[in-house]
Amino acid sequence: MAKITSFLRDRFLRFRREVIVLWYAFRHPATPTWLKLVSLLLAIYLISPFDLIPIMIPFLGVVDDLIIVPLGVSFVVKRLPTEVRTESEQQATRWIGRYIKRPLLFTLIVLLVLLLIWAGLFWLLWHFWLSGLLGG
Repeated sequence: MAKITSFLRDRFLRFRREVIVLWYAFRHPATPTWLKLVSLLLAIYLISPFDLIPIMIPFLGVVDDLIIVPLGVSFVVKRLPTEVRTESEQQATRWIGRYIKRPLLFTLIVLLVLLLIWAGLFWLLWHFWLSGLLGG
């Protein structure tokens, strides 16, 4: 059990760092356009209420986000040009050291923001769908 917990913690910390590296790399002018596009698609997939496995299916609806997004982020980070990756990793290290004193609290805030975005998108979809059914 300790090995699993250690693996999950290490993977979470690596994912957190890779997301921040990806943020800085996205803004870097030397990052290839196709990597920026893949990064954008990953972000859209993460906040989108539409998934490969619907969220309504217990457990499995969340698992696809927990697998696809981290694998996609790692895929993009590994393909960054060396110069971009080095600079982005340095910036990420400084940002993490400055702003993330409590990783669990930070994670909860990020999850809350994602939940609010998802709920807002769901509400808009529901609102327009319902108003379309009622004719105005």
